[in-house]
Amino acid sequence: MVIYDSVAKKKRDFIPQHGNEVTLYVCGPTVYDDAHLGHAKSALVFDLLSRVLRANGYSVMYARNITDIDDKIITKAKEQHKAIGDLTCQYIDAYHRDMAALGIARPDLEPRATEAIEAMVGMI
Repeated sequence: MVIYDSVAKKKRDFIPQHGNEVTLYVCGPTVYDDAHLGHAKSALVFDLLSRVLRANGYSVMYARNITDIDDKIITKAKEQHKAIGDLTCQYIDAYHRDMAALGIARPDLEPRATEAIEAMVGMI
């Protein structure tokens, strides 16, 4: 399998780091509003990539994060007089519905930023 390396600007043979196992970690949506075409493009590209890898016999672990806390989310929650968690759940559900309507499968893992705040602070 050949894949385009956007850093090197050339095609390269795809060679997994660990035998037949492939891990994909993709930056997902920041959930403060409805999904848009950019969200759909990213979700579609990586859904397709994970399907192609699996069809070629690779074992794939596909993770796509959800950013469920940031300044835009806090501002919108205040404007709408909603709890941050209520606002983000509303848009996460809408995102999942929209992507499902496009036939895009959910990833194997979908961690939320709020689940990893302590780890992020530790890294900083």
